[in-house]
Amino acid sequence: MKIKFFNLGSIQETELDLRPLTAIIGPNNSGKTYIAYSTYGLWQRACKSISFKQDLNLIKFRYEQEGNWSLTIDDNVLDFFITDAKNTAEQFQGDTLESFFQDSSRKLFSETSFEIIVSHKEVEDAINQLTYQDSFVLIDGSLLKFSRRGNILYAQVNTDRINNNKRIINIVNMLENDKKTPPDNLFFFLIKTILFYTEIFPFPAERNAFINTYKMLANRRYKRLKKTQRELFSSSSEKRLELLKEQGDIRYPQPVEDFLDFLSDIELQEIPKTNSSNKNEFQKLADEIEKQLQNKNKTNLKPNKLGGKEIKVLVKRGLEIDIYNSSSSIKQLAPLLLYLRYRASKGDFLVIDEPEMNLHPESQAKLLEALSILVNLGVRILLTTHSPYIMAHLNNLVNGNHENPEILKRQSSSLYLQDERAFLPIDKVSAYEMKDNKLVSLNDPDYGIRWDTLSDVAVDIQQKFFEIYEAGQEKADETEE
Repeated sequence: MKIKFFNLGSIQETELDLRPLTAIIGPNNSGKTYIAYSTYGLWQRACKSISFKQDLNLIKFRYEQEGNWSLTIDDNVLDFFITDAKNTAEQFQGDTLESFFQDSSRKLFSETSFEIIVSHKEVEDAINQLTYQDSFVLIDGSLLKFSRRGNILYAQVNTDRINNNKRIINIVNMLENDKKTPPDNLFFFLIKTILFYTEIFPFPAERNAFINTYKMLANRRYKRLKKTQRELFSSSSEKRLELLKEQGDIRYPQPVEDFLDFLSDIELQEIPKTNSSNKNEFQKLADEIEKQLQNKNKTNLKPNKLGGKEIKVLVKRGLEIDIYNSSSSIKQLAPLLLYLRYRASKGDFLVIDEPEMNLHPESQAKLLEALSILVNLGVRILLTTHSPYIMAHLNNLVNGNHENPEILKRQSSSLYLQDERAFLPIDKVSAYEMKDNKLVSLNDPDYGIRWDTLSDVAVDIQQKFFEIYEAGQEKADETEE
């Protein structure tokens, strides 16, 4: 799946091939964050709704018999989702985009536009994935199973209820009481889920500061909102307009606001009790990150005396410290660890701005391995970076031998985490350099990730050493003469 960006900051036009792991490296102020945030906004909208501008009669399921429907997979079906993605991109502009980025100038994104490009094959693959799934358990307890023969997709509903639900799909008006009502809504929802993933989480560069202050910021926003509401209630029309313009006490782009909401939501949710025997793969990965990058210091949510929760760091038995007293690297990793422990699910999408912040180069490489494992657990990741260490190690991670598990296992002994799940096939990775206001692909079919184009600064620094040294020698020779 690809995204085209037009007139986005200094970027006139460029294209991103979004894969399970997508990495973008480049200098400051080159547009990396704009691309990351825009992708977040597009995905957030794409996975939430279907555009009903199209003629849904073109893809209605046909009733066969009690509990059975069929749908011919033709160009009309495939084009529906392609057109829906196109409509989503077209709607993400103008006032919507200004509000998303909180652009008070109303000029920065006035000519910005996007295009989401979905191929027929990607829609076909998404439809086929439905047939590989176990039966979906509907709200009323009935089972829905998809199968396919040739170009015909079959949907069968079994109204026999089960007690041990494996998957609950909460979709309003998915199936009405009329048994002849086809599962169109569910079909649309599931394909959108597969194409665009379900939950998307932003990890902005500001996360280190916000992990300390999110409670204070949330409280300030709440107080300001209540004050504005009271003043609006008793104000004249002109005064109300002025207050509405001023009510943005703390103005952040939507991804940053959503990150703050993410922290608050985690604090409010019920924390399940876990032990070594019932941890899922995401929670085990959190433990491994703490072991490898935090010297076994554990980051967790703990109840406080007032009935709420606080982020605490266990530094040794019997000693927990507040997150704001911890090291900068622990603050930087805290949101990811909280996500893995309390929110992570297959099908999520993470947008991470500068994952290397406050991390030693070796820790950066370890974190990249952990993120690659997360991709293999079914989470899509888009990251922006300034780190040549991340790009260099990414090249290592796409050079595993996936054809031979035994060889891959031996290769993993050279990795920091020594886990073969950190290897990714090259077709699951997109790597880019921001250069001359464009995304330049670093993918090389013969080599992997051609990151050597990024070593210019290191070469330049080395060259400056020789220039400084030689100039110093010339001066010394003149003095001797």
